[in-house]
Amino acid sequence: MPQEPILPTSHDTSATASVLSADRDATTMKQSSSFLAGLRDDIDLDYADIPICLCSLVSGLCDSTAFNASAVFVSMQTGNTIFLALGAAALPRNVPLMWLKALCSILAFLLGVLFFSQTRAVRPRAKRTLAASFLAQALLIWTAAALAQGGAAPAFGSLALAEEMQRDGVLDLRALAPIMLLAFQFGGQIVTTRLLGFNEVPTNVLTSVYCDLMSDPLLLAPWRANPKRNRRASAVVLMLVGGICGGWLSRTDAGMSVALWVAGAVKFGIAVAWVSWKGEEASGGGFGESVRLPHPWLMR
Repeated sequence: MPQEPILPTSHDTSATASVLSADRDATTMKQSSSFLAGLRDDIDLDYADIPICLCSLVSGLCDSTAFNASAVFVSMQTGNTIFLALGAAALPRNVPLMWLKALCSILAFLLGVLFFSQTRAVRPRAKRTLAASFLAQALLIWTAAALAQGGAAPAFGSLALAEEMQRDGVLDLRALAPIMLLAFQFGGQIVTTRLLGFNEVPTNVLTSVYCDLMSDPLLLAPWRANPKRNRRASAVVLMLVGGICGGWLSRTDAGMSVALWVAGAVKFGIAVAWVSWKGEEASGGGFGESVRLPHPWLMR
């Protein structure tokens, strides 16, 4: 007599569903663990010069805004050093205590370099280290933007007000807060270029870049043949574009804080990019073939 087929009971169906659910949970946990473990990996340097060059765009945006607001820089500290020196002669007379604002910017920049350089002790080229560094830089810029937009630092909020205060020789110490926040994070920006080995793109100043660019014997070489030339030229163009954009954004009804919000968004985008960056095993290009030489800071 043929045996009747055994149909699955509701208990059997429930057990099968439990097994499938457990498998899905295990797979999800494994993927999550793999993702978190991948954040400890060092980034591959191929194409890493692109976000570094984008930092020059941020420098242009922030420096154009800061100079319009307070007549000092937050990225290019060479100019601030001259402003500090002029203060010894009480100059310029129409900008009271410019030397104080320049000094605060320089000190904040130095403290930023000191702070962010400590990442060399915790795998400075790791995805999580770079992402955390640029996230912190973005938050500092956004804090300065919030102070400007909220009226806590009026000179950074309105170009018309900033120009009026400078004409009247009004000293507004509230401008020191965004100046120091911005200068501090720019210390972290230049540290990153050093840690990744892209010394030819300091992202904060162009004098040495102009010199190295024009004295390069391979200045007219094909694109792929001279990656350092490509990075230098890109940095110049991006800082110029950032400065132009910062100037025009300052003239809009939205106020000068818009340029800072945009600059923070660029830094945040770079932070997100580092999270999903390729590991060190991959290879590609960027502005040319990456030179894989250990930086002295990485050898300490």
